[in-house]
Amino acid sequence: MRQSPAQITRHLGVALCLALLSLAPRAGSADTGQSPIVLCGSDAGFDLHSLTLEQSTGTPALDRALIQELHAQSAFFGVRPAFYLYSDGIQNAMATPEIFPQTPGTDGTVLYQMDLLSEHLTSAHWGGSIVAGVIAHEFAHIMQFSDPARYSRLLDHHGTVKFLELHADFMAGYYMGTKFADRPQDLETLARKIFELGDNNFTSIGHHGTPEERHVALRAGFRYYLQHPQNDVTAALAEGEAFVTSVFAAY
Repeated sequence: MRQSPAQITRHLGVALCLALLSLAPRAGSADTGQSPIVLCGSDAGFDLHSLTLEQSTGTPALDRALIQELHAQSAFFGVRPAFYLYSDGIQNAMATPEIFPQTPGTDGTVLYQMDLLSEHLTSAHWGGSIVAGVIAHEFAHIMQFSDPARYSRLLDHHGTVKFLELHADFMAGYYMGTKFADRPQDLETLARKIFELGDNNFTSIGHHGTPEERHVALRAGFRYYLQHPQNDVTAALAEGEAFVTSVFAAY
């Protein structure tokens, strides 16, 4: 069922950030000049700078909801990545530490393919929760990039990106606790989507974890927020790392 802009805005709950050129740039970040790292991207790789970037979703109410959500997540996670919508290429959402020339001083970049955004919004009555959860997952990757030691530990724990992805799922669940703490049943739409995004490609560098593992990681992060709402994001990052590396098999 297609949602009206008003429904989409309401279902996103707290927020989404489309300064489409940037989220409140902050001094101190710099492009490494190395080949870009892309998490949640295609195994085959692609040229980020060849993507067709868009200035708007085409729906002002959705633009405002996205901007609101992105600002909320930026404040919650304490990072300020640039955020771009793109209209071509693979249907994906992804994060990279690369800083685009248009957005100097940001903490990396989050990208979301427009057809996928529309699909997520309209695939369920509470589709906005999927969008918010996907963006939170990508913000978690931005936080991983900002901590090279944690990034290396999670990457080295497995021959794929599996533990980086499960850790991002944990953090997405943790963030969603701020929205649904008083109605945990509303996490179900996002939980089902995360389950669907799991895979059994154990030897692929892009292996994100099995459907069951991704579902468990998301719910563990949500449960951690419910049990420890007073803890900050730093504590959640550490708890998430401990959880995914101790609970899930390293294969």
